[in-house]
Amino acid sequence: MRSDVSDISIWLPSAIITAAFIAAGIILQKVATAYFHRLARKNKWKEGLVFVSSLRGMVVLVFTVVGIYEGMVHLPYTIPELPNIKKLQNALIILIATIVAARLFRGLFKVYTHREEGIRRSLSLFNTIIGIVVYSLGGLIILDSLGISITPVLTALGVGGLAVALALQDTLSNLFAGIHITISHILKPGDYIGLSTGEEGTVNDITWRCTTLLTQSGNIIVIPNSKISTANVTNYSLPELSLDFGVYFTVAFSADLNKVEKAGIEEAEQVMKETGLVKGNLVFRVREIGEYGIKCALFLTIHQFKDQYLVRHNLIKRLMLRFAGEGISIPYPTREMLTKAERQ
Repeated sequence: MRSDVSDISIWLPSAIITAAFIAAGIILQKVATAYFHRLARKNKWKEGLVFVSSLRGMVVLVFTVVGIYEGMVHLPYTIPELPNIKKLQNALIILIATIVAARLFRGLFKVYTHREEGIRRSLSLFNTIIGIVVYSLGGLIILDSLGISITPVLTALGVGGLAVALALQDTLSNLFAGIHITISHILKPGDYIGLSTGEEGTVNDITWRCTTLLTQSGNIIVIPNSKISTANVTNYSLPELSLDFGVYFTVAFSADLNKVEKAGIEEAEQVMKETGLVKGNLVFRVREIGEYGIKCALFLTIHQFKDQYLVRHNLIKRLMLRFAGEGISIPYPTREMLTKAERQ
């Protein structure tokens, strides 16, 4: 015969057991976290820090789930649904383990890419793929633990795979193009690129569907990965971040080229001091004798592609002032207009 459910004393043992498990989980979580965190820092073990981070809050959840079940087991009367509750407990524990695994693999990926490529954040494309794979496997294991056969599910996925592939052709092409772009190291977040279609900017992110570029004006350009993989792409950050660029101008035939060279180099050196964006390698070259004057160029090495705009701006201003002060004229085409009276 069941005890009176309004009697608090019959619930007390179960409540104590549940509270004990939760308390044990909290203590174990703090102790284990502190120990492994200290050990990982001492040995400079980044993977250990990732492991500790992946367990954050999960140990307490496991002990809470087990504690609730054990509390039900020790009730003074039998619960008919206890076997099903046991299955639910196992499913929840598997779900928690799946969350830990997803955190762990994402963290390890971030550590690996930081070590190998200098990427400060993991690509959302691979974060998405890792999440899909881990949670899909976890879901299948949960179904199996609940006594639900996964064979029909796998069969349905196999039969429906072709139909899904056809329906999601554009999505899948973008997904695989994104994987190809990332694995082949064609570009990565932070690179400054230009496309043959005219778009250019800094790669902001590579997702499972598209690549986003941040323009100089602060706008975001969204480009499907399949378009990136088929377009002609110029990566201005490879093979190294610094690059050479030129400022081109024309002086009159009568100009003293030695004087022009001296003025150009001196003004480029001033720009280098003022902006801090020029690495050096200042070179003056006479390019050719043009139709209206002598074509010249100043070549500089800058730290990164987008620095050229400010450097060119400052250098052209200084050259115009310097040439005007030293009497170096910049030629331009002119036309002689004759009136009808002058012709006669």
